[in-house]
Amino acid sequence: MKTRLKKKLAKKARAGAANQLSSQSTPVASASLIATECWRIRKMLPEFADNKKFLVLQSSVERMISELSRIGIEIEDPEQCEFREGMTLRVALFEETTSLAAGKKMISETLEPAIYLNDRLVNQAKVIVSVGTGDE
Repeated sequence: MKTRLKKKLAKKARAGAANQLSSQSTPVASASLIATECWRIRKMLPEFADNKKFLVLQSSVERMISELSRIGIEIEDPEQCEFREGMTLRVALFEETTSLAAGKKMISETLEPAIYLNDRLVNQAKVIVSVGTGDE
């Protein structure tokens, strides 16, 4: 997918999360937003591997995620999983690709992870699904 479209979808997701938090300012909504932002930072960390402070930041993010886990908040990233109809997630875009066999569907990118609180889904993952058009 084009970088510009990805940036636009990510910007909409961040704006939606901010609006969602202001409209439902509950502890669960706040914890879900914090977990999502920790996931987002962890996902972007490899881009900063050359920075001297990389290990410090990585350690801090991992401690935050560990602490969230300790209080019952789990972050699930479905990226690279096979997509099946009926999955509990929001699809932002279906994108055709020749790199997959015809009809095969894979979650190619996660825009927001699924967030669970004490094994209960509180925020559905938002994803981009690649649909195969190649040879079988």
